[in-house]
Amino acid sequence: MLKQNIVREATRLTRAGRLVEATALLQRMLRGETAPGMTFGTAGDIALTRREPLIIDAKANIIEETDRPHSRATSTQPHMLRDELLHRTKGRSGLGLRAKIKRAPPSRPDIVPEGTRFIEGTYSNPAGSRTYRLFIPSRYQGQPLPLVVMLHGCSQSPDDFAAGTRMNFIAEEQTCFVVYPAQRSEANQAKCWNWFRTADQQRGRGEPSLIAGITRQIMRPVTP
Repeated sequence: MLKQNIVREATRLTRAGRLVEATALLQRMLRGETAPGMTFGTAGDIALTRREPLIIDAKANIIEETDRPHSRATSTQPHMLRDELLHRTKGRSGLGLRAKIKRAPPSRPDIVPEGTRFIEGTYSNPAGSRTYRLFIPSRYQGQPLPLVVMLHGCSQSPDDFAAGTRMNFIAEEQTCFVVYPAQRSEANQAKCWNWFRTADQQRGRGEPSLIAGITRQIMRPVTP
């Protein structure tokens, strides 16, 4: 039977962060026992003295590694186990920071609609050079058209970005050009655009000049 004064005391101990004492108190109540050292106050509350130390029974189990002898598992120091675990996980897909995700290249139907073109070009200036891919809609006949510039994310390519965004299919519906400048791994190992570098944050310098140059190059008449 639940005793309200004991339950209230267990609640107070829990709120005070004394979880072990609260648990022991409830266990004794459920067994119908009165713990040594318990005293009842004038308000009917229970106070636990510290004359009886609380003991938690526990059983330790040794977990052996399946690919290591028992003696090695029991004698290995904690820091050695940690280093070995880090060594095992390093390079695994999804765990290693430097692990490369291999993706199958997108197929042409995933990149461009039928009857359109997706050509490659190159632009160079004193800041360097970059290749790019240009989408040309099927209804282009030499007339001026809007141009959308798409900068891919880290580790991507123009083809990846075009397939993921489906931008070429929208451009075909709206009849406009789309250009995808390609970052070089020599400029950034992860193929990220270097917008965070001071040298690539000003007009007419660094990568901004390359992207602007690609835009101006495409503004020249494109052969239908």
